[in-house]
Amino acid sequence: MRVNFNIFKDNISWNALIHQLNGDVLLRHVLVKGNVVDRNIDFIYCDETCQGKIINGDNQLIGNFSTSY
Repeated sequence: MRVNFNIFKDNISWNALIHQLNGDVLLRHVLVKGNVVDRNIDFIYCDETCQGKIINGDNQLIGNFSTSY
C-alpha cells in the first residue's frame, strides 16, 4: 500500500510504501519525515474515501494523508 503524506507546516509532502496501516506506522513516518515536534499525534482515517487527517495534541489539523493500492 502506498501512503501519500502532506504536512501543512513548511508544505512537506512525501509518500511511503507500507505493509500495514496503523497508528504506530503512520506516526513513525510523520515523526521522521514531517518535521513535527509534537509526538502526541492522532490519525483519523475513512475507509470509504481512503483519506485521513493528521491531528496534533491540541486537536488541530496539521496534515492529511491518503492511501492507494
